[in-house]
Amino acid sequence: MLLSYIPASFRIEILKTRNTSALWLTFIGSLFAPAILFIGYLSKPEIGYVGAKINAWDLFIGRCWQAEIAVFIPFYAVLMNSLIVNIEHRSNTWKYVFTQPFPKSSVWVGKILLIQSLILLHFLVFNSLTLVAGGILALIDSNYGFANHIPSFDIILKFIVKTFIATLGVSGIHYWLATRIKNIIVPIGIALMGIVLSSVLIMQQWKYVDWFPYAFPLLSSMRKSNDFLVLHEWVSLGYFIVLNVLGYLDISRRNMG
Repeated sequence: MLLSYIPASFRIEILKTRNTSALWLTFIGSLFAPAILFIGYLSKPEIGYVGAKINAWDLFIGRCWQAEIAVFIPFYAVLMNSLIVNIEHRSNTWKYVFTQPFPKSSVWVGKILLIQSLILLHFLVFNSLTLVAGGILALIDSNYGFANHIPSFDIILKFIVKTFIATLGVSGIHYWLATRIKNIIVPIGIALMGIVLSSVLIMQQWKYVDWFPYAFPLLSSMRKSNDFLVLHEWVSLGYFIVLNVLGYLDISRRNMG
């Protein structure tokens, strides 16, 4: 029964985003890391000059992902959760939303699906722009070595999957927080503290860092493993499921008017 309502709820949530900055932030934000690396390669070409045995594409893509994860992705995930949920806070329409002829659970799931779809869209656009940036650099200077190799698309797919899963824990926290806190600045401030603290904990090699959600994206970029998922990624997935269930139970018993 619930599944039959989710597509309609998802379409409604998409329509609501037309008056928000969520979509343009998804596209404009995708430019950040490729643009930084593109400018870096042009200003200091020697950082991009590699031997014939090194895949210049994989090096460039890896550097773009490192910049993306270290600086942008955690904030982007928090902003998407805050912006989408804040639509109802800003217009004071929570009570109206929950009186529509849809189960409350379908409204909750519809918003989750939209947020996660935007994050995936961001990854796809980001990777496309990374490839475009690499292609332009190859045309500008053959010494970068892009012409000697092709991008490893399996590595790109692995980056997308592992980073997406690593952000789920943060999404679970901030989706629930966004329903509780109307001021969008508060969750952003919490995220900033969490991200700074995560860097400190990683540098200090804190033994419980695999359970600290703000560290998960950075851990996924740093740790190399042949396993499909490692501990912190499983924990991230678990946080996402548990926190969304608890968040839904919380919002179901509250008067959201």
